[in-house]
Amino acid sequence: MTALVRVESPRPGIVVLTLDRPERRNALSIALLESLVREIEAVEAAGTARVMVLRGAGPVFSAGLDLAEASDPALVEASARGVAAALDGLRRSPLVSIAAVHGGAYAGGAGLMAACDMVVAAADAKIGFPEARRGLLPALICGVLRDKVRAGDLAELFLVGEAIDAARAREIGLVQRVVPPDGLLEEALSMAAGILAGGPQTIEHTKALLHRTYERSPAEPTSPLAIHLAARKSPEAIEGLRAFLEKRQPRWDE
Repeated sequence: MTALVRVESPRPGIVVLTLDRPERRNALSIALLESLVREIEAVEAAGTARVMVLRGAGPVFSAGLDLAEASDPALVEASARGVAAALDGLRRSPLVSIAAVHGGAYAGGAGLMAACDMVVAAADAKIGFPEARRGLLPALICGVLRDKVRAGDLAELFLVGEAIDAARAREIGLVQRVVPPDGLLEEALSMAAGILAGGPQTIEHTKALLHRTYERSPAEPTSPLAIHLAARKSPEAIEGLRAFLEKRQPRWDE
């Protein structure tokens, strides 16, 4: 079976994790999410890298959740927990994470991007959170984005649901650097090299300091995971996902 996350170490101290499901636009299946979490843990355990770059194979960074799985009642909980574990793994990892985004990052894919510490985007990249149009709530990533994006801009992202370009994403704080598409990986690696110039423990402790507020337990009834799961099982989510898969507009009032 082909690995769903490819791992490379182009330079000492840096690891590149590539979402490798290009035939499905790197849709976040349960297997891919579990593989991503395993690979992050393996890199941490090896102790040979301090920075990880996350990118996608093929034409886009990630189109978001695998909606065939997300619409299956038997897989809803496993899918939601997979997303939560991947976001949590990126946020809590002692490694500094940089998302290198090209093509597009949507919904859960945009969530993975936002969960990274920093984002370098290709100038032609599009980023969007269309969850409301699927009857879903962006509960798992909302807390992270509240720390990065102004309230009005976040409301526009979530409630209007239209994709924005890389320049706009940088303007509102979602992206730190915008570069030509052919310079994307090199820019991410250059940023990673700058991080390596800092003291190893100092960089690790600084990341922990930056994310200290990200400490709510997934078991709490009002946790993002609980809210997300409740929304996944709602009638609107069922209709929204069905409409997307059937390539039609949702019929919210029926």
